[in-house]
Amino acid sequence: MPTTKIKQVKSMTIDMTDKFYTFEFEYPITMAEHDLYYRLKPAALLNLLQDCASRHIDLSPFNNHDLNAQNLGWFLIRYRIEFDKYPQELSCVKIKTEHRGFLRQTSFRDFEAYDNNGERLLRATTSWLMVDLSSKSLVNLEQKYPDIKKFEKRGDDLVLRRLKSCEDFDNQTTFRVRYDDLDMNGHVNNIVYMTWALEALDFDFRNSHTIGAINIYYRHEAKYGEKILSCVKHDDKFSMHLIKNAANDEEICLIKIEYK
Repeated sequence: MPTTKIKQVKSMTIDMTDKFYTFEFEYPITMAEHDLYYRLKPAALLNLLQDCASRHIDLSPFNNHDLNAQNLGWFLIRYRIEFDKYPQELSCVKIKTEHRGFLRQTSFRDFEAYDNNGERLLRATTSWLMVDLSSKSLVNLEQKYPDIKKFEKRGDDLVLRRLKSCEDFDNQTTFRVRYDDLDMNGHVNNIVYMTWALEALDFDFRNSHTIGAINIYYRHEAKYGEKILSCVKHDDKFSMHLIKNAANDEEICLIKIEYK
């Protein structure tokens, strides 16, 4: 996770329209994205949500090309996903996303996903930070983009819950960060943490439990070649996951999964 120093930046004037804040895209679902029971793999789902956010961002003044030119990057910090029904036996999925605005240095983005028949599958909410990759400092988004609306809480908003680590775990698995785990910023892509977390659960548990909600807190970055420990504590209602650096015990990511 980046330092809390805030970078002072020049503001940008933006021509705002309603379409600026919302976006939707329909994705075909491939066989490789299904598990043994034709459920959409959690990592595949996160990949689709991330892609939809990226497509929307690339239509905005803070698109990835312009941010790269300024040596700036988006970092996902928190996730909350609640499932109406877990995605299963899908040929396609429609994802809708809404940029909810900024609150100081934090950006908020919501998602909904719908199945082939237009039935809602899930809601999700996320928080993001923009980071100066040279200085590792946070960008004050309200200052840089003063025309973007300020985040306003709604009555039906999902809550980005705080996660606390635990010390006693039922199992742990070791990984080494591979080149293909990295994103365009040179850090482990956020989707990889979900794969690491779930691999600490045994085969029978994965087969017999259906996910009802996912909470994620990305704390620190992982880099190429580092040794990673994926630890889990679980019962029939939840699993609590800690992803940490094996060399220094630094907590990298916390994930809590609730089961139906």
